[in-house]
Amino acid sequence: MENTEQIKKTRSKVYRRYNWMSVVLLFQFLGVSVAVVLLQVVTAAIKSAVTGDNSPLTADYSTFFNGVACIIVNTLFAVLVLKITKTGKLRESFAKPSFSAIEIAMAAFMVMGFSYFYSTIVTAFESVFSSSAKALGQSLGSGLDSQNLVLQIGTMAYLCVLGPITEELLFRGCVLRAGSHVSRKVGVIASALLFGLFHGNIVQFFNTFVMGLVLAYVTVKSRSIIPAIIAHICNNSSTIIVMYIKMAVGESNYATVDTVSRVVFITLGIVSAVFILRKYKLIDDNADRIPVNLPATEEEIEQAKTPKNKLKFKTFFSTWAFWIVVAYFIVMSLIVIMMGSKIQ
Repeated sequence: MENTEQIKKTRSKVYRRYNWMSVVLLFQFLGVSVAVVLLQVVTAAIKSAVTGDNSPLTADYSTFFNGVACIIVNTLFAVLVLKITKTGKLRESFAKPSFSAIEIAMAAFMVMGFSYFYSTIVTAFESVFSSSAKALGQSLGSGLDSQNLVLQIGTMAYLCVLGPITEELLFRGCVLRAGSHVSRKVGVIASALLFGLFHGNIVQFFNTFVMGLVLAYVTVKSRSIIPAIIAHICNNSSTIIVMYIKMAVGESNYATVDTVSRVVFITLGIVSAVFILRKYKLIDDNADRIPVNLPATEEEIEQAKTPKNKLKFKTFFSTWAFWIVVAYFIVMSLIVIMMGSKIQ
């Protein structure tokens, strides 16, 4: 009887740890929404007091405000959830990487190579993704195209550097580790799936899901979050640079530059992926380790497993918070599609 009760407690602990992977995202969604509203109210009040202008804030502020909110909220909840779940401390993720400088560069090329490959697919199936792509493009451009230099620089800093850093803190520093208490494979795949759902639109989902797989793989194999941060920064920065090149040379002259850059980055991505995978192999639950405190002892977790339930994906997909995140993604994707359909 005592053993049965202990098994129930262990399963409950494992379930709660998996559930927190999605709960932290629900907190993030709510926290960012509240922070954006507060920033809008405070900025409008300051603007009115200083200039006497009571007109509504322009759309230029949207990406900037969202960026400031995400920087604060992502970092805050990554630290809090690691503490609440007793998974570990955020600074443990910043260990010296086992990857060399060249391997870190290869990790970045892997991410960028897939992003260019995916953008090629999106272009080929433009009719399927057009509405979502238009809405996403308008959202990203709202701050970058601003005549306000502060907003332009702030938006660029968020999209290229601060956003990638804080997203890595949240997903690879917190979510990946919270999901790796039983299996590193579950942690990698589940955190990547949540990373895709987190972006809230169908255009980015497949790209960010695979990108999440690569970044999680790199984090586990290098035993540090640093290579993932560098790769994420390189990927986002390359996207913004391409946007500015396109604006500078014009649509008609951009075709050659676009084709060459796609071929180069996709080729480098494939070569890098082959090299990294041949050297480090796939994720191995026995050999690969990341800093994570278990919710129970290894013996208790093993005793709680059954042939039908290994306390892995089945347990993760049974968590209530995950399905709320899925519902959020579906609603947001539909909203993005409707917004995009109204853009000429």
